[in-house]
Amino acid sequence: MSDEDFTPEKQKEYLDKLIMSLMKEGKDINEILAMPYHFVLEILRERNKPKYEKSLIAAFGG
Repeated sequence: MSDEDFTPEKQKEYLDKLIMSLMKEGKDINEILAMPYHFVLEILRERNKPKYEKSLIAAFGG
């Protein structure tokens, strides 16, 4: 991951997407807001971690 992924703007974008996806899945906004912040960060980290490919060919879609 590059440094651009850790800017406050990018982190806010990730958090916004996470909250919207949880709401689309039927989670109440009050439940989301009551979640421990550390738990939310762990979900963000899992959803936005880079995907590592085993070969350069797979990485470039070959």
